[in-house]
Amino acid sequence: MSELEPESAPAARPALGGDLIIPVLACGLAAYYFGSTVELVWEAKATGIFVGVILVALCVAQFFRMGRQVATGAGSLGLGDLVARTEFNKQRFGLLALVALFVVTLPWVGTTLGLFLLLVAGMWLLGVRSVRALIGVAAVTAATVHLLLITLLNSRLPQGVLQTLQAALSGGA
Repeated sequence: MSELEPESAPAARPALGGDLIIPVLACGLAAYYFGSTVELVWEAKATGIFVGVILVALCVAQFFRMGRQVATGAGSLGLGDLVARTEFNKQRFGLLALVALFVVTLPWVGTTLGLFLLLVAGMWLLGVRSVRALIGVAAVTAATVHLLLITLLNSRLPQGVLQTLQAALSGGA
C-alpha cells in the first residue's frame, strides 16, 4: 500500500431506522382497518380483512428483511440523515406540519378551501414563487376535488365556511 492511499476505514453501516416508519404506520392503518370494519356489513369486513392481511404480511416481510440486515451487521437501526438539519428535512417537516394543520382544521375550514390553502402553502414552502402557478394549481386541484367528490359523488367531506356560505346565499339548507 502506498503512502498516498488512505487506510481502509470500516464501512459505515447504513441507517435503516427511517425505513421502519412506513411499515409501522401501515400496521397501524391495518389495525385501524380491522377495528373500524367490525360492525359493518360482511363485504366491508371481507375487504378490510383482505387488504389488512396483505398489508401486515408485507410489513412483516420488511421487518424480517431489516432484522436480518441488523443482525448480520449490514445495517443499523439509526435514523441517519433523516433527522439531520438540512434544507430538505426542514421542508419535509414543514410539509408534515402543514398537513397536520390541514387535518386538524378540516372540519372548520372545509375540504375545498383547506386543500387550496394546503397546496398554496406547500408549494410556497417548496420554493414555488410564481403567483400564477401557486393560485392556478391550487385552484384547479381544489375545484376538481370539489366537483368530483363533493358535487358529483355527494360525499360527506367536511363542508366548511365556503360551502356553508354558498348554501346560505343560494337559499339551501
